[in-house]
Amino acid sequence: MANRPRIAHLAGPTATVQNSPPLVTSNKARQKYGLPVRKNRDGSDARFDALRAQRLAAPAKVYVECYSAHPLEADASELYGPPDGYLDAKGAFHRESTNPQDKAVFEIDILPEDGLYPLPYMARKSDGAAWEGECTEPGAEAAKARQSFYPDGSRSFEEIDRLGIGSEGVGNLISSFADVDFYRVLPPAGYTKGLPASRRTDVGEGDIPPETRSKDFFAYRPLSPRRGSAAPGAGAPD
Repeated sequence: MANRPRIAHLAGPTATVQNSPPLVTSNKARQKYGLPVRKNRDGSDARFDALRAQRLAAPAKVYVECYSAHPLEADASELYGPPDGYLDAKGAFHRESTNPQDKAVFEIDILPEDGLYPLPYMARKSDGAAWEGECTEPGAEAAKARQSFYPDGSRSFEEIDRLGIGSEGVGNLISSFADVDFYRVLPPAGYTKGLPASRRTDVGEGDIPPETRSKDFFAYRPLSPRRGSAAPGAGAPD
């Protein structure tokens, strides 16, 4: 497209939009590993796990219940084509219905290359306990804290593209009309172990060497941001 815009996104120390909620271990993981489940603040059972955008490691096949995308899909069922098959009471898949109680389903192959999928967060701390926040314990020092900010804007843009839905019912809300270059100008998060050039998502050349908090990146927590020079290897916008 001749008129397709190109945007420069700058990740700086006041980039609050680049922050993300803490990755909290899901109740699905807590149940799997015999950990106490997380309750609501009033002590009642949590209705759902929070789903976090994650990447598949291998292809998987899933069966989705027909007419479950909207409360009134079934109300217009006569407008729909046939399902891919049916699940019986034991969960076995059949191309044709074998019982009036069978559940009509769509069969979907989900692939790593599809992009991010919302899934329960299964990770635990190194001692086997559940993650309850960004740090291994409340008020922990920086060495025992995970970073919640993104190192550049590419991940937040990817999540918008993959999970955001526009008024026309489709996604790709950013990449469908613009190209974006990501620059790390005093970024709010950094690669403390470095990053190979092949995995860079920002504009820049070469490997990113190990970065140091308050020198190469400027997180709000646990330290306050301060201004200085751009992160090593970061390009400058044209």
